[in-house]
Amino acid sequence: MLSRLVHRILIWLAPLCFNILNVLMAGNLPPLGAACVIVEEQGRFLMVKRFDGRLSFPGGFMRWREDARQAARRECREETGLNVELSEPFGIYSNISRHPLRMSTLSVAYIGKLAGEGTLRSSVEGHPIWMTEAEMRNAIDWRYSSILQDYFAHRDRMRDQP
Repeated sequence: MLSRLVHRILIWLAPLCFNILNVLMAGNLPPLGAACVIVEEQGRFLMVKRFDGRLSFPGGFMRWREDARQAARRECREETGLNVELSEPFGIYSNISRHPLRMSTLSVAYIGKLAGEGTLRSSVEGHPIWMTEAEMRNAIDWRYSSILQDYFAHRDRMRDQP
């Protein structure tokens, strides 16, 4: 309970501080790096139901001295308890913030496959759930719509290859 409260405060405070610093630096701070993973297994997708009700793919910000691939694997493990192997990135997405409580990001999207040991578990960010494609398409947060469209286009191209 306390960790969830601290997490919510930090989620609110971090972008505000970042954007204040960016204003003080005349807008010269670069966007933050982020990564996400789409895991599709047996017709179901691994999603994280955030405590505010939004659905997202496992993912988050890169840490200091961490590349996007490392961040994607770490975030998936932290948010779901599951380990994944990643393909090459299938898309890179720019999200420009226009609100002081949001940060501009440059996100790398990967396709993941379950790998090794792991047990599905919740985190301070939400509850991992498996959803069918129809369930996911109807409920996913709008910020992930272009990533999802690109994933399906990529998946279809891969199926059409000999």
